[in-house]
Amino acid sequence: MENYKKTLIKRIFMMTMAIIAAVIILVFSSVILTNEGEGETFSEGMMAGFRNGLLVAMIFGFTVYIIKYRKVMNDDKQLRLAYNRENDERRQQIKLKAGGNLVIINAVILLFAGIVGGYFNVVIFYSVIGCVVFQLLVSAVIKLYLLKKY
Repeated sequence: MENYKKTLIKRIFMMTMAIIAAVIILVFSSVILTNEGEGETFSEGMMAGFRNGLLVAMIFGFTVYIIKYRKVMNDDKQLRLAYNRENDERRQQIKLKAGGNLVIINAVILLFAGIVGGYFNVVIFYSVIGCVVFQLLVSAVIKLYLLKKY
């Protein structure tokens, strides 16, 4: 169980780093919005709002997972249940066939890249966010199919 606790601590650390990066980008975006809000096209304004909403959603999602992991780490019974749920062979195979953790990590990295790229060009923002949505949809469809099949 100590190894699993270390794994959870690493996850919490990575999520904390992502939250810090998202907050920095959100503050930077807010400063730009207050200084250069006039003269924007509809597409640029929509992109800025979507970008800020996406950052807030990422911060909220990671915060929920951090709270969940902290709660699990404090209770041995919940820690054992979480460990068993995570190490279930059926779930591991389905997750592996649907892309595993690589899809999630890649999606988060691409989201940050799309958000930062959106400051330079609107087309970059839309294309990278579209790739992320497509990647996550394909992974979700594969996972749902495998859950029903097995």
